[in-house]
Amino acid sequence: MKVYKYTGTGNNGTIAWILQRISAIVLVIALGYHLLGKLMTKGNSDFFTGTNKFLMGALLVFILFHAFNGLKMIADDYVSKPGTRFILSLIYWLLGLTLFVIVLASGMI
Repeated sequence: MKVYKYTGTGNNGTIAWILQRISAIVLVIALGYHLLGKLMTKGNSDFFTGTNKFLMGALLVFILFHAFNGLKMIADDYVSKPGTRFILSLIYWLLGLTLFVIVLASGMI
């Protein structure tokens, strides 16, 4: 009898892997723009008005997606029980949505 070995995201994680790389590239570019803007304006709070407020909102979305997609990929790779993986994914989604709502309520975006 052949022993079953769980393969993690090796069978179906290609799209998540690609999206993780794309979000990393977007984060590097957006964070570079953000830091450059902060340096050029010497930390003036006017930098966050107008278009930059939209950029900060998009940056937050990409940060949350990148972080929680990474946590999900780790759970997919290292947690072998499907029920436990589902519960962890549910916790990650709830935590991500909660953080997003808190930021929306704080008026940052």
